[in-house]
Amino acid sequence: MNILLVSQCSKKALKETRRVIDQFAERTGDRTWQTAITEQGLATLRKLLKKTARRNTSVACHWIRGRNRTELKWLVGNPRRFNEWGSVPTNVTGRDILRSGDENTWQTAEDIRVLAGIAALFHDFGKANKAFQNKLNPNKKTPSYEPYRHEWVSVRLFEAFVLHAIEGVDKGQKDKAWLALLSALPDDIDNSVMAHLKKDDPKIKLQSPFLSLPPVAKAVAWLILSHHKLPEPLDNNTDYIMYPELLMDNYIDASWNSPQCGNKEWKPAEIEAVWNFEKGSPFCSKVWRERVSRIASQGVKRTQLFTQDWLNQPFSLHLARLSLMLGDHHYSSQKSIGPKNPWHDDKGYKKVYANTWRERGSRDNGKYNQTLDEHLIGVYRHSHQIVRSLSSLKESLPVITRHPELKKRTLDSRFAWQNKAYELAVSVREKAKQHGFFGVNVASTGKGKTFANARIMYGLADDRKGCRFSVALGLRTLTLQTGDAFKDLLRLDDEDLAVLIGSKAVKDLHVQSKTKQVLAEESLQESLLGSESANDFSDQDSYVSYEGMLGDGPLSRWLDKSPNNNKLVNAPVLVSTIDHLMPSTEGSRGGKQIAPMLRLLTSDLVLDEPDDFGLEDLPALCRLVNWAGMLGSNVLLSSATLPPDLINALFAAYLAGRKQYEASVRVNPSQTPNVVCAWFDEFRSDSIQASECSSFSEQHQKLMAKRAEKLLAQSIKRRVELIECNSESDETSVIQTVSNRIHQSILALHHAHHHSHPSLSAKASFGLVRMANINPLVAVAKSLINTPSPKGVQIHYCVYHSQFLLLQRSAIEHMLDSVLNRKDPNAIWAQPSVSAALKAHPNDQHIFVVLGSPVTEVGRDHSYDWAVVEPSSIRSLIQLAGRVLRHSDTTVETTNIHLLNQNVRAMKNEKAAYTKPGFESAVLLLESHKLQDVLAANEYQTINALPRIQKRDELVPTKRFVDLEHAALHSQLWGKDKENGEAFASLWWDKPCHWTNHLQRKLPFRRHTPDESYCFYLAEEYDDPIMHRWHDSGELKADDKQSFQRDQTLAFATGVHNWVKGFDYQSALIALAEELNKELSEASIQFGSIRLRKGGENDVWQQSRVLGFYKTISQKGTSYG
Repeated sequence: MNILLVSQCSKKALKETRRVIDQFAERTGDRTWQTAITEQGLATLRKLLKKTARRNTSVACHWIRGRNRTELKWLVGNPRRFNEWGSVPTNVTGRDILRSGDENTWQTAEDIRVLAGIAALFHDFGKANKAFQNKLNPNKKTPSYEPYRHEWVSVRLFEAFVLHAIEGVDKGQKDKAWLALLSALPDDIDNSVMAHLKKDDPKIKLQSPFLSLPPVAKAVAWLILSHHKLPEPLDNNTDYIMYPELLMDNYIDASWNSPQCGNKEWKPAEIEAVWNFEKGSPFCSKVWRERVSRIASQGVKRTQLFTQDWLNQPFSLHLARLSLMLGDHHYSSQKSIGPKNPWHDDKGYKKVYANTWRERGSRDNGKYNQTLDEHLIGVYRHSHQIVRSLSSLKESLPVITRHPELKKRTLDSRFAWQNKAYELAVSVREKAKQHGFFGVNVASTGKGKTFANARIMYGLADDRKGCRFSVALGLRTLTLQTGDAFKDLLRLDDEDLAVLIGSKAVKDLHVQSKTKQVLAEESLQESLLGSESANDFSDQDSYVSYEGMLGDGPLSRWLDKSPNNNKLVNAPVLVSTIDHLMPSTEGSRGGKQIAPMLRLLTSDLVLDEPDDFGLEDLPALCRLVNWAGMLGSNVLLSSATLPPDLINALFAAYLAGRKQYEASVRVNPSQTPNVVCAWFDEFRSDSIQASECSSFSEQHQKLMAKRAEKLLAQSIKRRVELIECNSESDETSVIQTVSNRIHQSILALHHAHHHSHPSLSAKASFGLVRMANINPLVAVAKSLINTPSPKGVQIHYCVYHSQFLLLQRSAIEHMLDSVLNRKDPNAIWAQPSVSAALKAHPNDQHIFVVLGSPVTEVGRDHSYDWAVVEPSSIRSLIQLAGRVLRHSDTTVETTNIHLLNQNVRAMKNEKAAYTKPGFESAVLLLESHKLQDVLAANEYQTINALPRIQKRDELVPTKRFVDLEHAALHSQLWGKDKENGEAFASLWWDKPCHWTNHLQRKLPFRRHTPDESYCFYLAEEYDDPIMHRWHDSGELKADDKQSFQRDQTLAFATGVHNWVKGFDYQSALIALAEELNKELSEASIQFGSIRLRKGGENDVWQQSRVLGFYKTISQKGTSYG
């Protein structure tokens, strides 16, 4: 093809662009090039330009299609230097003709700067005490922590200053009084402050410092207190939940920040050292006083500063905290400027330090680094600059713009609904800019929601400003798959798309498979360096796959020491598990919330299958959506099975957040939140504007009723039969009964739904047996493997759950992904694992069965002919049914799903049977656990999403399986009894719970049972691998508890086979190590890893090549895995 390249770069970017393009094309002008080039060559050129792009880069590529006809191919860098066709303006003016400066302005930006600036100048005042200075001394051996953390001492010092300043002042003038004094500090102010200092002591109960402070001072004090971690209580007083608005004044004391202060072993001298400022506080530094007087003078002049309740404005409050923490992290990681530092008063304030410095690789105790006044001023300067950059941050980051694949109409009738969805998004674009956007994509499984979501987000974005969005998923294993789907469907490359995963090992295995297919820690750090802020605030276990430019914008210098966070914030499209965005509200300490908050501030959010999360995770999900609304993001939910209570809660959370955003950022002229709400599915696209939750709920109910009519009119692909499964309650009898019943179902379903080989006499079917828990799954698998097949029948079993070594699980998933992708129905016969089995028995019936845990229900693009299901919830049943005939439009007349009438727990007469997974609990129990008693025939026989997306007016949760689910959701999201101090999701946006970490701790995201990390370690090629455990000290040692045994008891009966043949861990690891050029020991640590639930001292794990890892199966039946 012939192309024309036009550069509108400036400064250094012009020189760099010329260097790159000159290697590919001949110059036809000072800023233009023309050449003939291949598609591959053009892709390489674009990649190089993106790799070297910076703030002033702007290059357009035009495809010369013929005489007088060109087409804009792409833009790299700043798209605003060209119009939508790639033309350059004839004239440019600096005058604000369109008054664009009046639009999208942050009304509270200057207030945020003042609050963050004053907090920065006070944030480490507490480090001036004798205890902390002794701890920093490289030549002294002292405890690694003090009775009271430096943040608490800093708050007390700030309180003392304010109390001194407001003595005798009228209530309404108190904030102005302390700011006025701060703007003109006398030289002896330190003595006056010390006279008002309240000194905490374990023997004396002092009132909260917040009680005596006026509003602005309260906000500053909170910023000081929370600049490392949010306060949280040691006890579970129900008042903290019922009356969170009273926390500041009545409850927060030293223990909320310094839990160690209650230790009775503290000596009086150690307590006294905390309140001993023998060298004075930073008030003694003349250069500090000069700096603080400037920001205080600016604050006094801001009328708005005194008219707002800043503690109840989370947008301004938390962005001030973010700026303070990011400035602190950045400056703490710098080496001191030196003795001629202009930010240090060498005469009035000597030898008081903020931190120490240790060269990389050094084992000494470090050396004194930044003086305290230098540190405070340095953090102030960076916080000031960060706040100034936030309002324009989005415009400085890379975007996707003018993307033909996202604009192009699809001609495939199955996906024609996507065109209407895109058109609706474009039509509401301008309204969404002013009012925000909350969308719901409820299209059915297999209808192309992934591509539609991208088109919707692109449609909402301004053509010239470009598109940025994040896709948050629930399962780690799906992140790379979704990233691949985006690259294939949208033709995005590694420069546009970042994929954030748990570890590089997962990425390496995925790429390899794809190629084949085609307090302790915190105290230690402080004791060594004197600053938690110097720590990296990224997730050390995460890995970001992103090749695009990181730019030289305002964030680059503050995130340069955290490349993963830099990539997370910069990438135009981010695909990750929701875990990487959740710290925006859950990151109570260590700055973990910084990058996720910046991501939400600068991009839109797509939540993929949000209802797949467990009941316990939903409050955290609501908090994330609330924060997204508060930071100005558009939000799109993507799921066919969203229950009414969840979607109403998510909208309520978004609306509350959007109100906070519009109160601080002038985007809506009417100043009344009126969110654009849209619904998309394969039948229609609709939108309304809603300012109240009731309006949204009513419209959603109407649209789901219409969707129900359409779904009921569709051809039936799944028919469910309830299967009797009754047994005595002991473990052996239950497992034997279940396995016998499953075996019968396997044979019957195969007989009804097999396929004939095109050239052989063989017939085959592919089915799924879903079990709720791993230990019963393994027990049933053992029994099935030991059960002979009828004559002429060969059954091939594949056990699949989460407790396999990473390398083996990857091999299993790769095989299943290949076999069960059945978009081409004839391709299955060519699959190696299938063709080998048929070749060995060419005249027999072949049944390929996945024996799986709930990991089989969601995410993976697998299509089965039939399924046998142990019940857990209606949600689980609907999701699993979506795997049956997923890639086929076949209408069935006979049963293709067998549903056991009760689960293993019910058969063992447990009180709460449908739990872990499931929605039953000790306070919400079914009267009967047999599904024929609690499930109506129309709720399961032709299974679809209706029981999930529609809710009866009157629930009877003790008698109806579906009602149980809706009742459990309502209780978790909206509260069952709001007077008993229980925690529930809506408290987050109804009450000021964001001040502390209490609600997040009560309702955490992914509440895990304790687990331990192991690896199957192999040092040399001819050694035997040995299970090693990672200890708390970070050491990897051979398992010393003899807690692993090899299971050698498995015997395959006649006509029964292991579907996944030939996997040998040692051989596979050696081959992989050679391919990746790694040491064998290093490869085993990476790819032989597994996390297993922490058990008792005498617990034993069984290890099997076929069955994975599982607990020794108890005859009492108490372990589920």
